[in-house]
Amino acid sequence: MQAAYEVINERGYAATTFQEIAKRSGLSRPTLNYYFATREDLYHALLQQAHEVVTSCVRIAKQHDATLDRLRAYIDAVVAVWHRDGAVVGFLVNARLESYRHPGLPSATVAATRGFLGELVSDAVVRRELPPHTDQASLVELLYAMLWGMGAYAGWQRRPVDVAVIAKQLQMVIGDGLAPVTDRDR
Repeated sequence: MQAAYEVINERGYAATTFQEIAKRSGLSRPTLNYYFATREDLYHALLQQAHEVVTSCVRIAKQHDATLDRLRAYIDAVVAVWHRDGAVVGFLVNARLESYRHPGLPSATVAATRGFLGELVSDAVVRRELPPHTDQASLVELLYAMLWGMGAYAGWQRRPVDVAVIAKQLQMVIGDGLAPVTDRDR
């Protein structure tokens, strides 16, 4: 599975072949075909595994009460996954792109992330952590774009990137804005 994540991340879904995955993994093509009859079957299995990663990150985040604490916990959980297996997080980013390129591909990971962010924002409005007039749909899309963008940036660099440092900066921007309040009031 690791080799499949890596090949799809590098080549994209359409250009991925069993031959390349077999070569990378050290398995034979017939062995891969024994477990996965088609590339679509393999992709679905990878998506299912990636979806479990996302839902695990959401479960971790939901252990917290405050909106920012939940969001920070989600980001920290994704960073922890990145450190254990960057190919899975890279696949999550690529799965987003592939769902646009190939609308027939499932996008459960996208729905799970958006669902979590939607619930997060909605709960924040109910708890008055956000004003009642908050445009919830737009805020969810902004948060989603920021999270996806961080993953895309970190995943596509040709040099080492300290994902934890970038994540902390993102958390500061989300929690405090780009400048301290005293600077913004000038």
